[in-house]
Amino acid sequence: MKQNPNMIRTVLILSFTLIFILAYAVYGASNNSGYYLYKSSKINSDAELTTIGNTPVFQNGKTVWIWEFETSTTNLTWVNVTVSGAHENSNLKVINVDGSFWSHPELGDINSDFNCADRVSKDGEDIWVVVDCQTGSTHTMLLDEGNGVFVSLTHPNPAIRDGGTVRADDFYSALNISNTIFNNTHESGLWQISIESEGNQSHLDPTLSVNYVNEEIISIELFTIDAATEMLWSMAALIGCFMILLVPAFLIYFISRQSDKKEREELLLAIEDDET
Repeated sequence: MKQNPNMIRTVLILSFTLIFILAYAVYGASNNSGYYLYKSSKINSDAELTTIGNTPVFQNGKTVWIWEFETSTTNLTWVNVTVSGAHENSNLKVINVDGSFWSHPELGDINSDFNCADRVSKDGEDIWVVVDCQTGSTHTMLLDEGNGVFVSLTHPNPAIRDGGTVRADDFYSALNISNTIFNNTHESGLWQISIESEGNQSHLDPTLSVNYVNEEIISIELFTIDAATEMLWSMAALIGCFMILLVPAFLIYFISRQSDKKEREELLLAIEDDET
């Protein structure tokens, strides 16, 4: 650059040309991502509980209450049971007749770091493997003080709850893929709940409520971002990168120019002194 000052102009033109080309590339990639977001809505329902037999029953030194209820099996995701007023250290048992479901004492706790299950590939097919949760047709819970909340899932796959993301060529392909992933029918909608207490606790009347959740897809839309904002951010990032590269070079150039100017001035003074 010291010998060819016009190189500065050439470097600047090339730099800003590259900046605009890369910024447009970022804009083009974000404008048509190929990813579609599907959102779902939750339908909360309270189950209608029916007692089985002459509940409670005192037998073999234990008191047992038994209820049954039914749920819709279409896109069933959560089944939660709330108990109060039972005898302390009673045992709660939840059964999905002819079906299976998943549960863990910390399920639903947003501050917990437990992992319910992992998805692994086996023989070319994705399956869910238990990590911390338990899965089966029957789950139990100890009611320490006679109260408790039992939380369960019909399946650990997050794609069937709260929406998700799919990659597709167009809207209708995304719709088909989303429906294939999201829409499901649980094995059984018939459930039983029992509370078992030590001793004769027939005088107690535990309060029980069951809430279950079905979900449905309400919208599918192409994932997009604010193109103008994204382009400005990308240009700012690229300009920053080029500044890091160009500022030292320009600094060296201007220092060398000042050095040349000073040398010429000293040379002119020396020539004038010789002439005098």
